Amino acid sequence: MRRTGIFFHPKERRGITILRRIVVIVAFAAVILWSHGMVAAAQTGDMLAAARSIKIYTEDFAPFNYMSDTGLTGAGTDVVREMAARLGHDGKFEVLPWKRALQIVDNEPGTAVFSMVRTSEREDEYKWVGPIIVTRGWLYKMTDSNLEIRDLSDARKVAAIGVQAGGAAERMLREQGFKNLAALYTPGNALQLLASDRIDLWEASDLVLEHQRRKFGIDRSEVEPVIGLGIYELYLAFSLQTPDFIVDQWQMVLNDLRSDGTFAEIGRKYGVSMLHEGAEVPSGEEFNLMTR
Repeated sequence: MRRTGIFFHPKERRGITILRRIVVIVAFAAVILWSHGMVAAAQTGDMLAAARSIKIYTEDFAPFNYMSDTGLTGAGTDVVREMAARLGHDGKFEVLPWKRALQIVDNEPGTAVFSMVRTSEREDEYKWVGPIIVTRGWLYKMTDSNLEIRDLSDARKVAAIGVQAGGAAERMLREQGFKNLAALYTPGNALQLLASDRIDLWEASDLVLEHQRRKFGIDRSEVEPVIGLGIYELYLAFSLQTPDFIVDQWQMVLNDLRSDGTFAEIGRKYGVSMLHEGAEVPSGEEFNLMTR
């Protein structure tokens, strides 16, 4: 008897059935992968939106971040602004007194502040991205001062050491028992206070000294570094309530700045890579506040 249609051997029919199942499985897997990809894309979009919504604060403290005729500028500002641009953040940073900025970031999620010195005491109080600047801190005196400062025991005896109000050095020196600290709420004129004998010693980084001596027309030979306080590593610090995935995105764009040369270019603009020329710690105690 003649058969109509296509005739397959039983083994061939089994092969076709298996092939059809494979096709169905592959198609199903493709749909699953596509849907997962769409979910991942949506999640990525949400993550970027969250990173872009961060409220960022800073202070008016040259040369790291300060107000000029053209607006907010400085080494830290330029680095964070470039990071913000690459994330799609609007790059709007609010300038506040330092203690007020810290109060906000200490208590509100989705906030960050720069340029903050990272210390062991602060380590668990914030989430860190950086460093965005690296420089060195000193206690300075005027060269013509009659003070003999060989170590920290001598520094404890002076009438007043000028420190940034709310800054890392103020906190650490107070923890070391210093009772003679003069908290400066407008640290941008600290070198004038030192030159006019209103403070005896001044705690500052080499870059701050260099900026202020140029601003006030004071020759470098007129100011003397007497005690090295260690390395300042300054960061963009996020509130503890900020999710890690947001912090990670900001760190990734900073890493990109480093790898493509933008970070170094900004540093050269402000002389960040240069330490104070000729500044050497005299014999005696060098207390490394910033790296202990």
